[in-house]
Amino acid sequence: MGALAVVALHAMRATELAPGLAAAHPLLFWVEGIAQIPLARWAVPVFFMISGALILDPGREMPLRKVGRYIWRMAFILLTVGFAFCLMETVAKNPDLTGAYALTPPMVGTSFLHLLEGKSWDHLWYLYALIGLYLLTPVLRPFVRDASQRELGLAVLLAWALLALVPAANLVLGVRLYRFVMLDASVAYYLAGYYAYNYLALDWRIVAAGLASLALACLPNVLSLGSLAGVLSLPQYGVIMPYALLVFLLLRRVLDVPVDRHPVARALARDSFGIYLIHPLFGHLAIWFFDYRALSVPALQAGIFAVGVLGSVVLTRALRLLPGFRDKI
Repeated sequence: MGALAVVALHAMRATELAPGLAAAHPLLFWVEGIAQIPLARWAVPVFFMISGALILDPGREMPLRKVGRYIWRMAFILLTVGFAFCLMETVAKNPDLTGAYALTPPMVGTSFLHLLEGKSWDHLWYLYALIGLYLLTPVLRPFVRDASQRELGLAVLLAWALLALVPAANLVLGVRLYRFVMLDASVAYYLAGYYAYNYLALDWRIVAAGLASLALACLPNVLSLGSLAGVLSLPQYGVIMPYALLVFLLLRRVLDVPVDRHPVARALARDSFGIYLIHPLFGHLAIWFFDYRALSVPALQAGIFAVGVLGSVVLTRALRLLPGFRDKI
């Protein structure tokens, strides 16, 4: 469900960035800009929460060799699929004098530098963040194992404040408050996932906090506050975290049954990482090579969503036939 939510979000985003569409349909994109926050912005935080609930579980075997395999999996995908995306982006941004596109040796070097700097397709930041979380896992697991519920709860609140809310305050107030540490907000989601899975239940307090954070994240979009519109709902600013916790607990209550009860999820589960990874390719191709003005915007978005999901499944399964990819994607 999270992977499908991200595909839907990026289908909307791809059309919003298409030349001329946003200016021609301002009301539609204003409404979609608000709707995509409750419908999709929970997905990446919940991905991190699921990882924390599973990987930080003291009852799960997690030797350093296994952590190393997790790190290598993300690094391998970045060095292959991620590097291919960097090459595409570099070529697309550097046409020659005739308007044609060609790959040159300097572009290869530039693309690899962009990969190392994290200047690749925006959704790939999730893979970089996972590598960081895996590197922290041998330190976090002993803490989680030995901490009391109160100590772990305080750690989650502190991580949320320092790693997520302080950057959001910097953005809103236009200041640069000292962040104390330079870690990503994903650490807060990672710890929160373990804490929520083991200690939280869906009650009125969770619902109230979640809906309040959702309203705050939506407010800049509702008021059309320029550069803030859409930004407060991004995972790295942490405002959306209470809402993501609400969705995490709600989905757990609804979906925590045998997988046979969810045939679509069962069919797509193994491909969900590939869907997340590959789907933006189809949105880019649709905007670059398709006469998108011939369709209504909702029809175009629905087409990008459908092709993004199905095309990603096909490419994911095709990549597994190549050496090295079978257990990576």
